[in-house]
Amino acid sequence: MRKIALILFILNTSFIFSQNYFEGKNLYCKSENPEAIRLFNIGIETLYLNRSLDKKYLEKTSKIFFKAYKQDTIFCDALFFTGYTLRLLDDENALAYYMLADSSYNKSIEFKTNLAAECLRYGNEDAVKLARKKYTEIIELFPENPEGYYGFAVTSPFLGDYEKGLENINIAIQKYIVTKPKLKNDVLFLKGILLSLNKRYEQALPFLENVSSTYKKDFNFRVHYSLCLLKVSEIKKDEEMKKKAQKIYEKIEEKDQIPNEQKELLVF
Repeated sequence: MRKIALILFILNTSFIFSQNYFEGKNLYCKSENPEAIRLFNIGIETLYLNRSLDKKYLEKTSKIFFKAYKQDTIFCDALFFTGYTLRLLDDENALAYYMLADSSYNKSIEFKTNLAAECLRYGNEDAVKLARKKYTEIIELFPENPEGYYGFAVTSPFLGDYEKGLENINIAIQKYIVTKPKLKNDVLFLKGILLSLNKRYEQALPFLENVSSTYKKDFNFRVHYSLCLLKVSEIKKDEEMKKKAQKIYEKIEEKDQIPNEQKELLVF
């Protein structure tokens, strides 16, 4: 369960939208049906105006988008926005609409990224594997976009292919810094976790220390930070570092939920 908690925390910031697409422009399955277009535009306008995400209006908006789709069943964008609006409502039916949209048009980064992120909310093996499949498709279709590599890396703590996860977060970082030289903390955090899972504790430590102010109360942060401190203290024979590791470890309230592969290494 805690591996999934890590995935969800990181993915909270990873929903992808190009601004034009969010505004109802550059659609993938543009309808020629006047009524479908009219309803879709009402949905976009209502969604845009509902900045407070009032549930009453979100429910009405999801129905409007679905009516647009019913008017023209090739209108994959109406399907997607139905799913997106339901997602804002935390409605479990969002996943089905995301899947239908992606099946209708399988070359949209918005469809695939939001579908993958929604899969991770479910936290079970089949859903995570589907998310991995979608991130892999993003890598294949959009090799210059960092999101596919980042998403692949996010799924690695759950699926256990830590080395591949590290390879992909490194690729993602290379591509992120082209446009945004200052990396977000979630990216640094994920790299630190993957380095730790690969038992590269000395390399992981500075990444975790850099994000400590953001993640210091996070379960996964405390597990891996204390582990890295402990293992580096053993290498350097640093008793103060070992004491710090134990202090962080003692702050973990749910020690029974520490994965066995880390638990058996956390011996003070």
